[in-house]
Amino acid sequence: MPVLLDGYGRRFHLSDTAAGVVAAAQLLSTALVALLLSRRATRPGRVALARWGLAVAAAGFCGAGQAHDVAVLLAANAVAGAGLGAAFAASAAGLAALRDSERAAATTVFGSTVVLALLLAGVPQADHRGGAAAGFAVLAGCCAAAWWLMRYLPDGQRPHPGPHPSAGGQAPPWWFIASVAVLAATDQGAWSYAGVLGERHAGLSAGAVSVILAVAGAAALVGVPVSAAVARRLGRVPTLVLVIAADAVAKLLAAASGFDPLYAAATVVWQICYLALLAQMLGVVAAVDRSGRWAAAAGGALAVGTGLGPAMTGWLLDTAGAPVLGGTLAAVTVVAAAPLLRTVRGLALPADSTDA
Repeated sequence: MPVLLDGYGRRFHLSDTAAGVVAAAQLLSTALVALLLSRRATRPGRVALARWGLAVAAAGFCGAGQAHDVAVLLAANAVAGAGLGAAFAASAAGLAALRDSERAAATTVFGSTVVLALLLAGVPQADHRGGAAAGFAVLAGCCAAAWWLMRYLPDGQRPHPGPHPSAGGQAPPWWFIASVAVLAATDQGAWSYAGVLGERHAGLSAGAVSVILAVAGAAALVGVPVSAAVARRLGRVPTLVLVIAADAVAKLLAAASGFDPLYAAATVVWQICYLALLAQMLGVVAAVDRSGRWAAAAGGALAVGTGLGPAMTGWLLDTAGAPVLGGTLAAVTVVAAAPLLRTVRGLALPADSTDA
């Protein structure tokens, strides 16, 4: 989203707020569909569900690439988001159904981050060489590759409950979902504007920002094994506390520093912490509910926060400026973490289950 938002913001001469609304159309569509399909994704047939979703998403990306006005761009992004929501719900439930679900979740986070780093570098290059539609064509191609890979997704619920107590397909508590959504809004909302913050507020060129974002995406991979090792040593809750605190400080510095080396370092640390937090959360939901409903609901909550984040971040950046944005992101991150920590503490899952 950082490179997409910056690209169509320039293409249609949109303000930060307007660009955030277009981003929110896609991301909220993903969120709503993922949440609506969270129960359906726990049943057999999730491979077909994911493939239909990916086909719809590819069509939406193609439409966004060919859009000649903002209304068409908005609609195409919403269609792409809906398709991704179906694929997201099915994939999250499928991960929870695997025998070693926590290792699978960590591996998936690791692999998707590699792809993300490649896209952060590749989409701007595609736009530069092939025009405004080329970046969306790359994303449509990713949907086609994912469509083929869905053949390996478990198509039914895992028969063995595994070593941890199961929630028996029950919905996760609302405060857990709300906490995940708000944390995603602060992380992914700000991440959507990471390119804007680097260029306009840290004084970097577009090329330099693209490199920093790609490096941050690749460096984020460190967060998965490091968080797993720390969780085994200190426990899951202390690990989450450390990760969330570092995440809040990094977001504050990335948004408010206005100094290019500090922006670069904070952005890298921010992404490492976010991926560590994501891996820990996915490990928890995969361990507590083997039906996949917690995983699908948490995925939907992540998408809700990701969808709401860009519009709110853009509005705050337009009206209050980058320093206020940084302080707000840090404060909201700390407050939103409390319900998440409460839920994880109540589950009493052993830290060594994070075997990544």
